[in-house]
Amino acid sequence: MSKDQLQFLVSGILFGFLLGFLIAYGVYEPRTVERAAPVPAAGNLGMSGGAGGAAPDAAAPDGAGAPAGAAGEQVMARVVEELNALKAAVQKNPKDIEALTRLANMYHDAGKYDQAVGFYRRVLDIQPKDVDARTDMGICLREMGKSDDAIAQFRTSLSYNPSHWQTWLNLGVVSLFDKHDVKGASEAFDKVELLNPGFKDLPLLREAIKKARESGPPKTS
Repeated sequence: MSKDQLQFLVSGILFGFLLGFLIAYGVYEPRTVERAAPVPAAGNLGMSGGAGGAAPDAAAPDGAGAPAGAAGEQVMARVVEELNALKAAVQKNPKDIEALTRLANMYHDAGKYDQAVGFYRRVLDIQPKDVDARTDMGICLREMGKSDDAIAQFRTSLSYNPSHWQTWLNLGVVSLFDKHDVKGASEAFDKVELLNPGFKDLPLLREAIKKARESGPPKTS
């Protein structure tokens, strides 16, 4: 399977969470916007060979998120083994872009966003025009509650590659659900439609924009 196919597969899986959010709530709800799921640009896969990924931290509190039983222990052992190998590769060659990117993606998938950002920054120090890495770092920043920083990274990505539809999509998601910027989100989703007219979830994005317009700006207490 090619990288592009993997990218689309994993993006579809994670974007399904956003769709679930839209279907479940059906209205513009400021209290729940943080649950809208962004879409990785680089096709993050967690551990090798599987979508979604297992947490790279084998010492997760109470074993949260770890598969049960002997099979789970084997999975976690493989993840730890891969992590150790990648870290050794980076220690040997601090500019090993493949290892740095893989580490960033693994921590991204595991929800260890601060660690993922650290590795993405190292990738971007070497390859500042890597829009996949920059967009995925923006997603991590958003998940850390830093929506403005995320948007800044998305816009930098687009300055390098204005045709990167995943970046436009994430910009639209954060603009709509975090910043309540209906106009900005609509413009971003217009770009998604222009660049990827076959994207099957465009109708749901349009529905989210419609409901946001109908609901008006969020109420303040």
